[in-house]
Amino acid sequence: MQVDMHYYGTYTLARVAGLDRETSELIATASQFVDDNTSAGTIRFSDGGQMTLTATGHHFEHTKNLSSTAQRNIWIPFHFLPGGLGNTFTERLICKKNSATAAEMVDNHLGLSHKSFAPLLIGITAHVLADTFSHHNFSGASSRKNDIDQATITIMEPKNELTPLAEDRMRFFERFECLQPNIRVISEEELMGTLGHGAAASYPDLPYLTWSYKTATNPTQTVRRYNPDDFMEAAEALYSLFVQFAELRPNLTEMQPVPFDRIQDSLAIIFASPGNKHQRSGFWQFAMAQGIFLEGKQEEIPPYKGQMWKNSCEECASCPDCALITEMDVFKFYQAATIHKTYVLQELLPAHDISAY
Repeated sequence: MQVDMHYYGTYTLARVAGLDRETSELIATASQFVDDNTSAGTIRFSDGGQMTLTATGHHFEHTKNLSSTAQRNIWIPFHFLPGGLGNTFTERLICKKNSATAAEMVDNHLGLSHKSFAPLLIGITAHVLADTFSHHNFSGASSRKNDIDQATITIMEPKNELTPLAEDRMRFFERFECLQPNIRVISEEELMGTLGHGAAASYPDLPYLTWSYKTATNPTQTVRRYNPDDFMEAAEALYSLFVQFAELRPNLTEMQPVPFDRIQDSLAIIFASPGNKHQRSGFWQFAMAQGIFLEGKQEEIPPYKGQMWKNSCEECASCPDCALITEMDVFKFYQAATIHKTYVLQELLPAHDISAY
């Protein structure tokens, strides 16, 4: 998924669930920052304290983000949560929607709702959970099971998107002409087709798209993807997560939840509306400004502050007292990211016969 769902949709659903504006913004910012945060390393303060930056963003443009280490530390725990189903390691790594692993992750993280970093952890949880619906049947590790036969990709709806999307897909792959892969010894074309949903470019992340494909490993079976349905399921899962969090932290709420069935028709319209990620973000902004989701209450979605978080990290290096850092939202994000990654890789996945750390 992209910023329209990870930030604007997430903010909207958090508000619909009854959470206050400040908490909803924290959750939504953390959710989108998972994609944007590619920083890793250590910031050392002048008093001897330090803060470790945990990278969470996965981007094909950076070779380091394609390495086996990045797949295990970023792609798997933050973007392609394994479903834990199958007889082999490769099969168990495949992401599945409505999986037992996702449910256990949600339960574990809700159990930390009393912590000061809880809204940030819930934002990370929301990102990972939402991605299980758009990334299902793909794996966050380089695998032949991700390999799609390019010639079989078909856009079913909307028909007028066929040419623009094909051009977007060509531009997507053109970015990697000079890439030197460092995952085993495979060509860059093979690499893009076997990691995540690289072979399908951004198709799984477009809420309005209905499309189909065949895999290289099973060329006789056509796989049909109905993205609007997947996004609706994701929205309901996020809504449920936020309602549960609101019940555990009533001090972070300001109203009763709006029943999900009252917003489904409006969600369906947004998910079915074509546009680039900025236009789709605008659909959410317009709907909230018109009071469509909050039963007539009109409000603006605050602008995304991810760049401000990045800037504050750079400013941290000159801080004379690390005690001043611990109350910053970005510090709490990195706390939550480390806790999430450690839990997923060292506790959750091993319980499902997956050792990936």
